Amino acid sequence: MKNLFIFIILSAATIPLSSCTTTSDGFRQQSLSITARSGVRTLVAKNWHIDDECRHIDYPAMDVVEQPKHGRLEIVHEPLFPKLDGKASKCETTKVNGVVGYYTANPGYTGSDRLVIRSPYEEGKIEEGVLSVKVVE
Repeated sequence: MKNLFIFIILSAATIPLSSCTTTSDGFRQQSLSITARSGVRTLVAKNWHIDDECRHIDYPAMDVVEQPKHGRLEIVHEPLFPKLDGKASKCETTKVNGVVGYYTANPGYTGSDRLVIRSPYEEGKIEEGVLSVKVVE
């Protein structure tokens, strides 16, 4: 049975402004820019580990490499809908247990912030997500 490790950086209610991916053996770095509202909890990352039958295997690691300077990053376990390609896309309509990252800018703060999250994807590979945040009112 093939295991699926997936890592996706995304934002709910925000629009990615740019993306750049660099890759080396077993390590991938992705840079994204988003806009978030000051003081509002914003989904920035989610990760899951499921089998081919859409069943939860375990909670994959999501490590914070760099904390934001003007807010906080909260990592929680909660049910989510995975975003997948190919044969595994059948699991997109099945809620599975996963790890989710939420960014919240300090109330009243506007300007730039940045955070870095590292997590596994596929078997034995690591992805680092570098997220530049533009915080607006």
